[in-house]
Amino acid sequence: MTRGEARMVPKVETTSYYGRPIIKAPTWAATDIAGYVFLGGLAGASSLLAAGAEATGRPALARVGKVAALGGISLSAAALVHDLGRPERFGNMLRVFKPTSPMSMGSWLLAAYGPAAGLA
Repeated sequence: MTRGEARMVPKVETTSYYGRPIIKAPTWAATDIAGYVFLGGLAGASSLLAAGAEATGRPALARVGKVAALGGISLSAAALVHDLGRPERFGNMLRVFKPTSPMSMGSWLLAAYGPAAGLA
């Protein structure tokens, strides 16, 4: 807005029901979730690089990629369990399969991908 222009829409004052905040504060720790997502992505990328290295005949690079994938997925699972608070909650997430829940899908992907990365 420049100096000579008039404001077209008045400034809005946000009020809520009984003075409560409109949006609740998140209950999750930002570092745990960010670490979970980052390390999971790192593990997936390392697996793809390892597969490419095996396809092109580079066994040393493939081994490094597999080890990085296993380390990344292990640390990703640890970050998720730490965010959940108790290890039993991770098992509880596996009890129910909900395709609409990102947390449920992430738990199932970790449960399937972790052992697969370990076997590779």
